Amino acid sequence: MVSLEKIIEGLEMVNNIVDCYYNPEKDEIFLSNIGEYDNFTEDEIDELFESSIILPTQYEINEYQIMVDFIDTINNFEVKNNLQRLIQGKGAFRRFKDYCFQTNIIQAWYDFKEQKYKEIAINWCKQNELRYKE
Repeated sequence: MVSLEKIIEGLEMVNNIVDCYYNPEKDEIFLSNIGEYDNFTEDEIDELFESSIILPTQYEINEYQIMVDFIDTINNFEVKNNLQRLIQGKGAFRRFKDYCFQTNIIQAWYDFKEQKYKEIAINWCKQNELRYKE
């Protein structure tokens, strides 16, 4: 049985450079950085990846859409409009986070994001027929 917390930690490690995997036999999360496995033989590396399941990628997680969904929950019209404007173009994530700090809604953002990651983790477990615990 896999811990949702472990899967969520793996989701948080995902970026556009490396993928993250879960190995059910060892109950481990690991990154795809091949440099991390210098002490493994090629067969051992192949076996590790073949017995593991890739976690959702950065594109499947879609943190930008999570930001958009969060903005939709904001009741303050001015804050909502400012956030919608701030997430346009390069640097959107930094501007979004900075504004959340300024307007004192950063904890609401973290809570919302955590809930979305939990939903992603649960769906991933179901798709891969893995039993999970919260």
